[in-house]
Amino acid sequence: MNLFDEIKAERKEPVNIIHGTDWWTDCDDIAALRLLLRAHKAGLIRLLGIGINSVMEYSAPSVSAFCEYDGLRIPIGVDKSALRDGGNCRYQKLLAEYPHTIRSNEDCPDAWRLYRKLLAELDGKADITDVGFPQIIMQLLQSGPDELSPLSGTELVKEKVNRVWLMAGRWDMPNGKEYNLSAYPVCSEAGDYLCRNCPVPITFVGFEVGLDVITGGNAAEDDPLRRAFIAHGSADGRCSWDPLTVLTAILQDEAKAGYGVVRGYARVDPVTGENNFTADESGPHRFVTQQHSGQWYADRINALLS
Repeated sequence: MNLFDEIKAERKEPVNIIHGTDWWTDCDDIAALRLLLRAHKAGLIRLLGIGINSVMEYSAPSVSAFCEYDGLRIPIGVDKSALRDGGNCRYQKLLAEYPHTIRSNEDCPDAWRLYRKLLAELDGKADITDVGFPQIIMQLLQSGPDELSPLSGTELVKEKVNRVWLMAGRWDMPNGKEYNLSAYPVCSEAGDYLCRNCPVPITFVGFEVGLDVITGGNAAEDDPLRRAFIAHGSADGRCSWDPLTVLTAILQDEAKAGYGVVRGYARVDPVTGENNFTADESGPHRFVTQQHSGQWYADRINALLS
């Protein structure tokens, strides 16, 4: 019995999740999506949609193909303002060689509108996970009433979202600086905006907790995940920032994911992206701290990926 089987025995109904990913040049995003797809198929979650927050030519087609390889067609939205010319992704074109329904990024709605639609139509609540640049959530919060909902974005999130789970920040030092909050001006702006304006709790999984957790090297040779990791140059596995984040959200409990928690108020500098934290048990934000060896976390994830 693997971890998902254990949780399924305890869970009365699936958790709704909307997932954001930069799906750009790194490959831990692929392992994170695989965990979500398998949790969906196991009945632990309902993966309502995927937002791509850093975009290259084959982004949406490759996400579509990866989901459809696992037998799932998940709605995909794209932040079309986030087209990235830099970087060299060795796996997106490879993945897009698998059968897929979405042929181009232009086939997808704007991601923030997809989020609004999914939340407005939802009977119940959802969690939002994001393992990339957080501007889609900012765009959602800043959105106004429309034909999808009479609520503003902030009101809609307050009514329909339980919690936001972010792979973002470095919390083991003052003035920490991490890529997802500092790579581009919009990342820092979005991080600052979320910390100040998000009406629901945010859990941060920081850079420091994924650095020594190496996963993804044990997938079957013909698995597109394995092929993508090899193309990336990570045949033996990759740091697990993104899989750790989504697994914590799937489990719905930082302690069950093997973490301690520091509660308080997070701050992100809107210019530099540097993050700081003020501990306060009544605060709306949390960051997680490792309670086990890196291998302990890696073994759990690899068991779910293999």
